[in-house]
Formats: sequence, structure tokens, C-alpha cells
Amino acid sequence: MGKAVFKSESVMNCMGRVIKVCHMTSAHEWNDVRIFMKMCHSLREAGYDVSLVAAGVSREYDGIHVVGCGEKPVGRRARMGGFARKVYETARELDCDIYHFHDPELLPYGIKLKQAGKKVIFDSHEDVPEQIMSKYWIPVPFRWIVSKLYTAYESYAVSKFDAVVTATPAIAEKFVGRTRNVVVINNYPKLDDIVFQTKPFEERSANICYAGGLDELRGGRFMVEAVNELDNVQLVLAGPCDDVIKQVISEGRNVKYLGQLDRKEVNVMYSNAIVGLVLLQPLERYKVSKPVKMYEYMAAGLPFVCSDFPLWRELVKETGAGICVPYGDLDAARRAILQLVNDKEMAQKMGIMGRKAVENKYSWNKEVQKLVNLYKSLQ
Repeated sequence: MGKAVFKSESVMNCMGRVIKVCHMTSAHEWNDVRIFMKMCHSLREAGYDVSLVAAGVSREYDGIHVVGCGEKPVGRRARMGGFARKVYETARELDCDIYHFHDPELLPYGIKLKQAGKKVIFDSHEDVPEQIMSKYWIPVPFRWIVSKLYTAYESYAVSKFDAVVTATPAIAEKFVGRTRNVVVINNYPKLDDIVFQTKPFEERSANICYAGGLDELRGGRFMVEAVNELDNVQLVLAGPCDDVIKQVISEGRNVKYLGQLDRKEVNVMYSNAIVGLVLLQPLERYKVSKPVKMYEYMAAGLPFVCSDFPLWRELVKETGAGICVPYGDLDAARRAILQLVNDKEMAQKMGIMGRKAVENKYSWNKEVQKLVNLYKSLQ
């Protein structure tokens, strides 16, 4: 169990009772970095009584009440149906003051909580209507219809909620005029979570790395193909991986797959690398996204090679911490990788510039006050 270290006095309501808040997720793991490590911890440190309802077993961790709902169903339909209801019913029994939920399938239950007189926040991690347009499990002819139907229902739901939190400004723009309060809380890394790696690059192996979901859309195949023709360079991958990319990895050269890692293991992976990769496909939702892994690389002192999207190009220009390449251009990706691997002094300088940018502007430490201010406004 984690050791609780609370930084603030408890936050009381007008009746002199500590304000109870509940985070809910039916899709994410209980120890999800954004939900648990960042939001729940930050709110507990701010003095709130924090519960998290999620899949798994119940436990107390760092003063947070993790309330387990059992094993998450394997099937998507079961998760979005019966399990989402179970998460809601478990959360409702806690009788908290503020409910903050993180999955679109919980929208109907957000309405129920609002009808019960609770303060309700919907946290939109993604642009869901746009995301639906690339869901492989929805037949192509029906994606537009499903996206429009979801948008209509989402608009109805969020009009009743007290606030919508989004992970990027681009997602926030989609909610303007549809809800009473929209707050952008960027998913930047915690400075005490990602270790700044000081080991000289000259002493590191020629490893390039990626930590995150591995599939076609996130560039799984492209990354493997990029290193197939490179000698003395190893691609190290970590994170949940679909079957298609597992097969691609097994057939690739100079590729090592580590599976799913905890935060400590990710930091070790970063300490043995020279370059981080963020080579996502040019989908509309990715073009306006702020991938947390890009900022994690910067926090760890790693330069990165990323897809050449306008928003990402601006970050590279501002920080000097990475190199942009057109998605699908294997030669350009290989040149960028080799440029950093072969000039380790330049690569380390870029990594140091990235770390400074995170310390000055792109860390969770800069986002916490926005989260706390939102909760204060709902008391």
C-alpha cells in the first residue's frame, strides 16, 4: 500500500463535513495515470475525500478509496452495458457530493446522478464523435450515422452537467455552446513521476523506444518497418498490443517488445534509450492531440521523432526537442532516427531542452490548480 502524504487541510462543506468526490471509470484500469495518479492524488492532496470506482478489487491507496467492481468483461458490449451500470450503482451507493466520470458509456448515469442532486463532471479524454469514424468494429457505412447519433446524445447529456473537462483545447472547442462550463486540463506528465535521465547518451545503447498502445493507427507497423533496414539500432516497444502488430513485431528485425510496464519499468526503458517515437497516422483527432508520451519523452530528457502535424510542428519549433517527419515516409523517419543516434551530443542537448520546456510549461504541476479551482467552484 502507498504511504499517504497530505499537503492541505480537509475541504469542508457548509455543514462542516469533508467534501466527498468520486471518480468513475468502466473502461480504464484503476491505476490509470490521468485518472488515479494525477487527478485523484491531486484532489486528495487538496483536502478532498476521494473515491475511485473501477474494475478490480477494493483497496486503500495513498489515502484514496479504490472501490472495485470485479473483473472487467472482455466483450465491449458487456462492458458498455452491464458493467457500466455496475460502476454507476457502486458509485451511487457512496453518496458523494461531486461525481467525475471518464467514459462516454457512463453518460446516461451522469444524467441519473444529476437528477439525484449531485454535482457532475464529464471528462472527455478523446474527441469521441471523430474517434467513432475510425472504429474498426463499426461497419464503415454506419460510422457517420453512429457518430451523429452519439453527438446528439452527448449534447443532450452535457447540457445537464455542471462541467466538462477535456484533455486538449481542440476537444474543448467541440463543447463550446453545448455545456455550461468547459475546462481544459492537459494531460502533461508529473515531474515526480517521469525521471529525468542524466546518464550520458554516449554510454547508452542505440535504442529507440515507444511506450503506449500499439496498433496500426498509432504507427505500430510503421515503427517496425522504419528500423527493419537499420543496423545496430534496436526498437524497444512497450504497452498493450493488438494481434496484428504482435505478428508484425515477430517478423521484424531489431525489435524488442517488453509487454505492459509499470511506471518504474517505463523509466528504466527511457534510461536505456536515445530517441522516443510518436509516429501516429494522420487522423483528424491525432492531428490536434497532445500525446502524453511526447511530453513524457521530454520530461525524461529524450529527443523524439514525431509525425509532421501542424500542432506538433509548433511544439518542435518552440522547444527544439524533436524532429518532425511526414507519416508514411520511411526514408525520412530513418534519416531522423540515424541523425539522433549518430550525433549523441546533439540528441542529449535536445533532450535537455525538452526537459526544461516541461519544467517551465508542460507539466501536471501547471494543471493542478485548474482542477482544484473547478472543484472549488462546485462546492
